[in-house]
Amino acid sequence: MKIKTFYAKTMAEALEDIKANLGPDALLLSTKEIPSRSGVGRSSSGFEVVAASDSHNDSSVSSVNGQTAHAVTAGPAPCNDDSAEFLDAAEVELGLYSRNSLLRNHSLPGAKLTSARRARSKKPTAKSAREAEIPFTGTVCLSLYQGLVESGVQEWLATKLVSDALANLNSKQRRSKPAILRSLTNVARSMISTPQTEDGMPAKKIVVFVGPTGVGKTTSIAKLAARLALQKRKKVVLMTLDGYRIGAVEQLRTYARLMGIPFRFVNQMEDLPRALQEQRQKDYILIDTAGRAPKDLEAMGDLATFLQECSNIERHLVLSATTKPADLKEIVDRFEVCKPDHLIFTKLDETSTLGPIFNELVRTHKSFSYYSDGQRVPDDLHAVSGDRIIDMFLNQN
Repeated sequence: MKIKTFYAKTMAEALEDIKANLGPDALLLSTKEIPSRSGVGRSSSGFEVVAASDSHNDSSVSSVNGQTAHAVTAGPAPCNDDSAEFLDAAEVELGLYSRNSLLRNHSLPGAKLTSARRARSKKPTAKSAREAEIPFTGTVCLSLYQGLVESGVQEWLATKLVSDALANLNSKQRRSKPAILRSLTNVARSMISTPQTEDGMPAKKIVVFVGPTGVGKTTSIAKLAARLALQKRKKVVLMTLDGYRIGAVEQLRTYARLMGIPFRFVNQMEDLPRALQEQRQKDYILIDTAGRAPKDLEAMGDLATFLQECSNIERHLVLSATTKPADLKEIVDRFEVCKPDHLIFTKLDETSTLGPIFNELVRTHKSFSYYSDGQRVPDDLHAVSGDRIIDMFLNQN
């Protein structure tokens, strides 16, 4: 069996190229749309289609954008009845085979396209069943919905966003993509809590960062300290309760020395109230804590109790934007014992799907205070306004 990957601007071009190079009996193994940029409202830059044939007729290799690719078409081609048969079969074949499994075993059996088409007529695909449940139609609305889902927004939430956006428009506006996007933006903004301050300044004097290990708590609190001390000219003291991680104390002490601000290591929780009292003249007291695994929060019992009892402390839960959605939900739920008011997301430069962030903001109604997208202190820490949150996950800008 010969397996080849085809790249083309449209699906019709890819299907024509597959027929020309592998013949009409070729099997479609997988298709993948290549977005020009993740987010709603962004068009596709082409399609990657993996096909197979039992023939051994070699095909030529051409170049697209200076890169070598297999059997790439240079211009548009019409979609005739035969290519429509390829397209019909794709939905069935994609449900049966994955590209990785085929690479491991090139001798997997497959039905001819005509058989695949007959199978499709007998059993609806998961895609068609899902689309049947969407309460709206139209290319623009379905495109927006698909863009939301591809960015990581949950399907029910994407459906609600588009449906509510349409409900706020008249019949003429519903045919305008800009109008739908504006309405969708307003609906999304109404679903989340806006930050307490628009200038990125903490609302309370005492600020505590909590979160799992490895998400960048220490670097993030150092960035906030630099923002307040160097840019806003505030009197700041850095504290840490993290005596567990090797080098954690020295890391934060070094940051404090470079910024020219005081540093205090509090080894025992019972010493924290006195340390806070001693620093009461400062504008801000920033406290770093030891990272904990979500399933091992018993060790944070004393800190959690302290945070629950103190209403004058601003509590931020630091999370990584690269965390899987299911794990992200579990982490947020388990750290609820610390009663966080705000969410901070790090490593935005390491992911292209920001939908899970929006899912959690809607689910928890917590404020999104800051995000970081790099290691530079303090340049890569950014305050988040309500409008910026929507722009981030819709990718309108």
